Amino acid sequence: MPESRPLAPARGLRGARRSRARVAPACFLFAAGLLLPGRTGAADTLSGGSVSVESRVFDPDGAPDDAENIGLALTTKLEIKHRARAWRLGLRGFARLDALDETRNFFDLEEANVTYTLGPVSLVIGSQVLNWSTTEAFHPSDVMNSRNLDSDLANPEKLGEPMVEMQVRFLQGSLSAYYMPVRIAPNVLPASSRLSFLPPGVVELGDALWIDRDGTPSDGLFAHQGAVRLAQTVGSADIALHVVDHSDRTQPTFTPDLETGELRPTYHTVTQAGLNYVEVFGGLLFKLEAVMRTFRAPDPTASLLITPQRNHEAVAAGLEYSWTTAVGAQATVILEGQAVNQSEAIRAQLDPFQRDVLVGYRHFFNDVMGRDLLVFFITDVERPNEYVASAQYSQRLTDQWSVGALVRSLHLFGRDVNQVDLTLTRSY
Repeated sequence: MPESRPLAPARGLRGARRSRARVAPACFLFAAGLLLPGRTGAADTLSGGSVSVESRVFDPDGAPDDAENIGLALTTKLEIKHRARAWRLGLRGFARLDALDETRNFFDLEEANVTYTLGPVSLVIGSQVLNWSTTEAFHPSDVMNSRNLDSDLANPEKLGEPMVEMQVRFLQGSLSAYYMPVRIAPNVLPASSRLSFLPPGVVELGDALWIDRDGTPSDGLFAHQGAVRLAQTVGSADIALHVVDHSDRTQPTFTPDLETGELRPTYHTVTQAGLNYVEVFGGLLFKLEAVMRTFRAPDPTASLLITPQRNHEAVAAGLEYSWTTAVGAQATVILEGQAVNQSEAIRAQLDPFQRDVLVGYRHFFNDVMGRDLLVFFITDVERPNEYVASAQYSQRLTDQWSVGALVRSLHLFGRDVNQVDLTLTRSY
């Protein structure tokens, strides 16, 4: 990520106002999650979700003075599906309220859409979360949705994206066209967060700044954006090609606003062409994501000093080998890597995982408790002192209750972070 200097001596009220603004819809979602049954009276309407208590603790050593080292949050997820002949309605949202760290308070309506299907053609209107990724930790193809960066480092929570999708099924796959009229900014972490990529001292981030196709900086939320994706199954391989032209949210630069003293995340218009490829060879699974990104240059006459984003290519590839143990468990060894085709100085501004490799192991016990263990280690091949080590475990306690634990140690962005998470979930 790009280097930036401190611009504000203290955290302003903007983050607090945003947190309080999310409280009302979040409380509504919590109440709905507790009251709605798992199945309605009509056979074509289903509802479900979960309520979780999430706790996380960070090692306080080396933390900024204003960093929160403890979090205790209530998180709920709610999903409702309704189908009537050719029509389908989908609603899904989640809310998180933290009693100790208000920067984590968050609400998002991930899906709120209507689908009409006529033969091989489907039309979807409304908010969606799309998954274009094939790999475990590196996702250069999966750029359609903004992220909540105060979540999992390798797989951040996706935010619902308003769009219109037209899909045509043919042969062994589909062709989809998307129109996205709204620009949804990611939830970027302040420097006071233990997981932020900003240096300590830059604690006040301004609103998102968008760079239009003509290079003009804009505060507008509306813009013409689109994508086309062709997905087909050929033998034992799944192949997908895509072209996206939109305001990129995965690789911002940062622009100082001299009037407000804020640092504004800046998102540039990009055209991305990409390939996803997955094929099974016996017990071996091969995965590939490759993209080429071309950014629009910012207007040099703009009043703000805007850092241009650089054109580049990125490739992520992985291998998974699975086998069944003597006691019936499923074991998988994971090997992945990602490379960005740019100079070292530019790569540091594009992705925290610039030339990194992942080695992991997943053990699904395949028992009545659904026990699952995932351990992985990510390191930069050029700077081995940059790493992420993680161990995750989950299991059911009963048909409705489950528990999960995460232990993570990382050294990224000049920060040393040791983290422990515990989650208790009731599903309904």
